[in-house]
Amino acid sequence: DRLRRVINTDSFSFIAVTMQGFLNSIHKIDSSRHYQSLWSPSIPTQEHVDDACLLHSGHDTVTIVLAHAREDAQLTFLSLKGNQVSNENTLPRNWNKAKKGGVSALTAVMQPLKFASGGYDHKIHLWSMKDDLSHASSMPLAVKHTSVIHSLLPIRDTSHKLVSAGADRNVHLWDLCSERVAHTLRTSNIPYNIHRTESPFCTLLEVAHLDLQYEVHDHRMIPRCPAQRFGFTTQAPPGRYMKGDTWTHFFVSGDRSGRVRVWDLRNVSKEPYLCQCFGNEVIQVVKTESHILACSKRSEYRLISIHGG
Repeated sequence: DRLRRVINTDSFSFIAVTMQGFLNSIHKIDSSRHYQSLWSPSIPTQEHVDDACLLHSGHDTVTIVLAHAREDAQLTFLSLKGNQVSNENTLPRNWNKAKKGGVSALTAVMQPLKFASGGYDHKIHLWSMKDDLSHASSMPLAVKHTSVIHSLLPIRDTSHKLVSAGADRNVHLWDLCSERVAHTLRTSNIPYNIHRTESPFCTLLEVAHLDLQYEVHDHRMIPRCPAQRFGFTTQAPPGRYMKGDTWTHFFVSGDRSGRVRVWDLRNVSKEPYLCQCFGNEVIQVVKTESHILACSKRSEYRLISIHGG
């Protein structure tokens, strides 16, 4: 099994989600990590989780949605209360059966009990969960991608928008109020992840590149101004499931050699802070209140202290 996503929650320190659908809580105890199993699927080999997100419910219950790369039961949502799964349901998704089945990307949006999904069939849906967490209804968005959706991100600049990045190298900004594509930009290579920056008008994208893996785009300057690109030299581009994080004017990411880099986005030409964390691939890096949590593909974890940041 492989680590797929680490989710920061209010009730627990973190929840780790694996490719086979296992959920484990990660609690910090002094300088060590403590693990507790929260959920084990009945048939792990049939899960193949691609993504996961935490729903903003306003309840004392933590709700996690899982995206599956399969035709049947493409979405699962789990309600956790008191470190126990109190409810498990699947959501029927209306997908294009002429394409490959499965959900490849998830994100919670800024409204409570709402999230968005992107699929292998190139489709994006906006979901609304019922108050009792029993079911969710979906609405397809008229966003045209010609390949699998890799990442989704809600932003708010002049209005609420949903940013989608696909393997077709197109990044669309869908205006949720006017229900239209407000902007479209094209990346230098296949984008894997989208992140917010200090400015609500800029987004940072992780792309499949050997030395310029990161691009910062200003939506107001599309297409007049080229992106600000930076990165490091490597023998292989980052994988699709590798994910960094941003906070204020900083960006942190891991690489295939187990190293973590921290960039100051105010001056990306400056050498980043570098820390060797593992002997294998860093699958995700998460910013906490005072630390950076680095997570390896083999479910190893390391906390890096943030000084002056």
